[in-house]
Amino acid sequence: MARRLLLNRTGATMLTRILVPTDFSPPSEAALAYARALGATFGAPLHLLHVATERVLPPYAAGDAGEAGAAALRDLRTRLSPDDRRRGVVGHVVESPDPAAEIAQYAAANGSDLIVMGTHGRGGLAHLFMGSVAEKVVRTAPCPVLTVHRPPGGSGVRFRRILVPTDFSDASDGALACARLMADRFGASMHLLHVLEDLRIEGPLGAEVFVSETPDTRTARLRDARERLSHRLTAEDRRDRQATGEVIFGHCAGVIAEYAEDNEFDLIVLGTHGRTGLRHLIMGSVAERVVRNAPCPVLTTRIPCAETKGSEVDPVISAPEARTSRSGSAPGRG
Repeated sequence: MARRLLLNRTGATMLTRILVPTDFSPPSEAALAYARALGATFGAPLHLLHVATERVLPPYAAGDAGEAGAAALRDLRTRLSPDDRRRGVVGHVVESPDPAAEIAQYAAANGSDLIVMGTHGRGGLAHLFMGSVAEKVVRTAPCPVLTVHRPPGGSGVRFRRILVPTDFSDASDGALACARLMADRFGASMHLLHVLEDLRIEGPLGAEVFVSETPDTRTARLRDARERLSHRLTAEDRRDRQATGEVIFGHCAGVIAEYAEDNEFDLIVLGTHGRTGLRHLIMGSVAERVVRNAPCPVLTTRIPCAETKGSEVDPVISAPEARTSRSGSAPGRG
């Protein structure tokens, strides 16, 4: 079941569970800092999850942690602050050869409304061969995902300027809805950005082929994009969220990251189409490239945010099926 960020009847964003995958790295520690702040802001409990890719529990002794499992549990507990313990932060260690799949499964089974996780931002050969767990989670998660590279600054988690890249798709419109919720909750301004890339057509095996265009065609595309962007900004956006919009030419993923850095945005909210298989292998994902290179946290979503009355909020879905795991008082990889 896909989860959405919801509104109650007072208009407040409702987060009932925040999942924080961790591999005990600095980016994971940064994600925990953001998750703590968001949990306190929204009154949402945290679930920490560590996915061990080596065996932590033999199948014949599901109740007794092996050495690796016990060490992971100790690492989880040492990361719990007194506030974490008072707020009832839950921790789990599970074993899986595929951390990204396990994180997505855990989020779905436990009704997580948001995943907050660090990303190492691998590049070059390391990314080519290993990819990024965070990017895979972005592509497959049943709820929005907030990815971070580094901890918040000295003033804490403060989202004041939100960048919302859009390609006018349903996924982008869903991200815009999420951005509105975040802007309202944090008192942030909102800026829409559309990047006009070179014209492309789909070639063999789903690959895209670039085609040339005349100056008149380019001007017409710019005018059309500006109109479509303007139509997505409501009077409320302009009045209450100081929303603005801009259309620029360039290579989408790189332009978004550079634009965010040059204009000092502290949150990017964008939709992802969740491509998989051969199409993803050939084309990749703009959202994943932004996650890898962005100078600030990135909130991605594959589904629209929803506005619903408090009485209509989906109940917590069933707990995960029993599997080899270990829980502590306090868990992925980026």
